[in-house]
Amino acid sequence: MGTNLNDPAAVVCKRLSTAITMALLLLAAGCAGLSQPPAERLLGQWQTRLGGFAVLVDYSAAGVSVDRQPPVAYTITGNQLSFANGGSQVRILRFDGADAMIQIDPLSGTEHRFTRVR
Repeated sequence: MGTNLNDPAAVVCKRLSTAITMALLLLAAGCAGLSQPPAERLLGQWQTRLGGFAVLVDYSAAGVSVDRQPPVAYTITGNQLSFANGGSQVRILRFDGADAMIQIDPLSGTEHRFTRVR
């Protein structure tokens, strides 16, 4: 049975139901991107600042490249990132949304912020 267009309450309920359904679908789509593992979320180009200078960092499956230099191999286990030539250099990854990444040095607690390049 369809909505009686002569009944304002029925029309409001139908519109409210549609709006709620759309909001839930958008919420589910947004959460799906946040549920990716850190190894997938890390991939891509990120902008950061080092010593006051803008730096472009590109993470691929093959390695990480800083300002278009040859890539360096890295490994990632859970949210722990380590670099092949960095010895015991480890960073803890935290993502604040789809476009913000924070790398934390577990020894000093220092946070380094990155913004995804789109």
